[in-house]
Amino acid sequence: MKDLEEKNCFITGAASGIGRSFAIALANEGMNLFISDINMEDLERVKEEIDKIGVKVYTGKCDVAKFSDWEKISKDFFSELKELDLLINNAGTAIGGDILELELEDWKRVLDINLWSIIHSLKVFLPHMYNKHSGHIVNVASGAGVFGSAEPASYITSKFAVVGLSEALFGQLYSQNIKVSVVIPSYVKTNIFSNAKIKYSKNLIDAYGEDKIEKIYHSLLDELIRNAMSPDKAVKRYIRGIKKDQLYVYDVRSVLGPLSLKANPQLFEKFLINYHENAIKTTKEHFLKFGINIDDFK
Repeated sequence: MKDLEEKNCFITGAASGIGRSFAIALANEGMNLFISDINMEDLERVKEEIDKIGVKVYTGKCDVAKFSDWEKISKDFFSELKELDLLINNAGTAIGGDILELELEDWKRVLDINLWSIIHSLKVFLPHMYNKHSGHIVNVASGAGVFGSAEPASYITSKFAVVGLSEALFGQLYSQNIKVSVVIPSYVKTNIFSNAKIKYSKNLIDAYGEDKIEKIYHSLLDELIRNAMSPDKAVKRYIRGIKKDQLYVYDVRSVLGPLSLKANPQLFEKFLINYHENAIKTTKEHFLKFGINIDDFK
């Protein structure tokens, strides 16, 4: 999709982060937009920014985990913009903490928002693309979707599924002239982990209190993303990839490095072990700065 001017786009999770940056950047490309989120206050602020650019922009509340919301908002979209050219499934969430602390409802919540939201969007929007034999679907995944990183297990699981689904759609929809891209962000400054619910060890909470542990953990996250790329800069790179109809769209090519390592299973196993050992070491050292040896609370 080289020419975006006067084309129509639907975006989820557009009130902040990558979604907001997509909305602003695409408006500057001349696209008409229907932006959605559950945070309507911030979403309306984004709309105000886009109004100044001069393209058509509409807003709607959508809890992407609920199919009924998708049914309603898709009707609203077609009522206002008629044709869909670009679908960006961006909304996401994370629930962090040790895998032993995650409840089944935590897993379900993450999968509902990160994966089922895309399935919902396909159900309501893909038939339209089939009928006109055109369109472009963009699913926002993560570097955590190409290798088993140190992010929360539920998040990794959902993003691996998004990557796999996108690859399948890329091949299956090619004959229909429907393009598919999957965005693989590296370290981008968004609120997904700073706003994430963290499940801490009960022993650790009993010893120091949840407020203190949460403050320490989030200070670690702040350190990790201090030098991360801004969403605006990342999205400019994503749009370049989308215009080229690339399957894999990224902000830095190195985020795809682990894919090449998989050609050598033994080398990839060593990479995973070292990566996780380094992540654990970083966490331990950070908590030790506050006088807490987390090994004592396993």
